Amino acid sequence: MSDKNFKVFMLIKILVLLPIFYIAIYFENTFGKRFYTIILIFIVYMILGVIRRKLCNKYSTLFMSFFIDILLIFLLEYNSRFLINYFLHSFYIVIILEASLTLKRDRSSIVGIVAVLISLIKSIMLIYYKSNLANISEMAFFALVNILTLIVTNFAQYNKEEKEKKELLYKELLKAHKKLKEYSDRVEKLTIIEERNRIARDIHDTLGHKMTALIMQLEMSSYMIDENPKKAKQLIEEAKKQAREGLLSIRKVVETLRINDNLSQGIDFIKQMADEFSKKTGTDIKLKIKGNQIKIPSNINTVLYRIIQESLTNAVRHGKATKINIEIVFKENSVNFCIRDNGIGVDNIKEGYGLKGIRERVEHFNGKVKFESRGGFEVKGYLPIS
Repeated sequence: MSDKNFKVFMLIKILVLLPIFYIAIYFENTFGKRFYTIILIFIVYMILGVIRRKLCNKYSTLFMSFFIDILLIFLLEYNSRFLINYFLHSFYIVIILEASLTLKRDRSSIVGIVAVLISLIKSIMLIYYKSNLANISEMAFFALVNILTLIVTNFAQYNKEEKEKKELLYKELLKAHKKLKEYSDRVEKLTIIEERNRIARDIHDTLGHKMTALIMQLEMSSYMIDENPKKAKQLIEEAKKQAREGLLSIRKVVETLRINDNLSQGIDFIKQMADEFSKKTGTDIKLKIKGNQIKIPSNINTVLYRIIQESLTNAVRHGKATKINIEIVFKENSVNFCIRDNGIGVDNIKEGYGLKGIRERVEHFNGKVKFESRGGFEVKGYLPIS
């Protein structure tokens, strides 16, 4: 209970108990030592309630202070001239309520049970001295009121604790979601960096090699153009071929860099790429999508796009394929892919830059991929999405 709520509760407690105590004293009609004893006990009980939170720094001390409250109420009843003073008897209900608002459910239940049991002492004494149906009914009524109060407060505390647990769990889930989003963003950035590093390696390994060979062929042709024009012409033709291949490599790199910003479009961009590739090469490409097209992380989209792009290029360049079937299957925890062509295939599969790149990308995300050549070439595997 917060300080503000505690002050409100204490104000209500004072406003309720003071009139009840005044009526109890009025009916007691007592004087002298017993009168001052009752007044003193009530004052101590009220003061303890007010200063309880300041004096009881430890939770265990706070817990024990309620047993002092029960003892004080019992002493009030004990000093009453009536066997049962019903006004003083109602103070037990206040103790049960205050304990439920101040203590945890297990501790407040203990306080409530003790309060109910102590409140029954006077009733049992009454039945002992004068056993009749009226007294038994009276005891049962007051016991029922106290027990009902205890059950209601316990149930209210249970609901409150469950709500607090849910709110705490919700906050933890939000925090975990935020961390997961940050991690996903970092992975995406790393994926982009890795992709750029791969492009840099490709430029160095392929384009660099072609340009070096081109320069050497042009230099040799310049030396041989007077002595052996035929050989020089042959070298120039080879240089032109190298230059064309280099230009194609540059275009491929430029195209790769251009599409990086569009990969988040996922399947739509894969369809667009397949259509453009089909128009440029005259290849019959069929794309089949199965399952519910759930939203997948952009880094998985990137990998899937690259796999299909590389497979299409290999199918036409090396396999001389005229037909290519692409199948993408969305499952609960993964996205499966299969790219099959009708090319010439190979007897012994050797993984070059392209196939190695596919394997590295898939295995980086704990996926699986395999290459098969049976009446064409097939790239088949899956990528986890959770």
